Amino acid sequence: MPNLTTPIPPKLTGAAGDDIKAIKKWGTALIDELSYIFNNLDAGNVSEAASVKAENIDTSNAKIQNAQIGNLTADKLRTGQLNTNLVTVESDFGNLSMSGSSIIISDNKEERFKVEYDPDTGLFSFVINNSEGNPTVYINSFGNAVFSGRVDSSEIFSSTIVGTDSVSYLQKDGGVFAEMDTKGIKILQDKNQKRLQKLGMSVGDDGTAYIVLGSGDGSGEVTINGVKYSNGSFVIQKNSTYSSFGTVGGSTVLSFMDDGDLWIRGDRVLINGRDVLKEIDEIKKQI
Repeated sequence: MPNLTTPIPPKLTGAAGDDIKAIKKWGTALIDELSYIFNNLDAGNVSEAASVKAENIDTSNAKIQNAQIGNLTADKLRTGQLNTNLVTVESDFGNLSMSGSSIIISDNKEERFKVEYDPDTGLFSFVINNSEGNPTVYINSFGNAVFSGRVDSSEIFSSTIVGTDSVSYLQKDGGVFAEMDTKGIKILQDKNQKRLQKLGMSVGDDGTAYIVLGSGDGSGEVTINGVKYSNGSFVIQKNSTYSSFGTVGGSTVLSFMDDGDLWIRGDRVLINGRDVLKEIDEIKKQI
């Protein structure tokens, strides 16, 4: 802070008129100098002050290294950035909390809603919990979602729908469930950590529709519309010219042709227990 340059007034001479003039001159000079100093206070010429009014500080050139503030309300705080890694923002009763890269809303007992971003994995997620604190809705930026309740929708578009929880599905312990993808609908059964298809309904690229009962004997393996079945599985198919019945690993047993023909194939054709082919062969012998 600049020093005062106004000289100390001279000693009184006893001449009242002259002494008054001298004091008045000194006082005027002192007031002018003080006015100049107060109007030009800034961070460069103020080292310490017990009390400085805000209207006397030019903030365009002020630098405060460390300040102790007794009372600061939110309506008086203006900032371009508030670092939530250093400061936790909370509501009066702690129902809302913002810290780091997360926002949490609670009911004073359990976290009910949480949104957070993990910069290490790049994962963004949000969770909704029930009153016991158990997750009921979970969605993350990888596209994974878990809903523990009912989902109502007029339209659902999906490449795969699995009727079991994700943990059981991955461990192949999901019981019996349905899976829907671009090939069709499949009914599968998990048993002893092995997944077997029991029923398939699909349409091939050529337009052939298939229904396969996959309860074969476990031998052999035939791929039908992208799915593998064992021998003995029952197959129904419909293409542009006929409908047929048969078994995987064997020949078609019965075909209904679109032109009205009925084809029956087999070494023996029994109708009501009678071997029709054998009887026809006997008739041929008699001709």
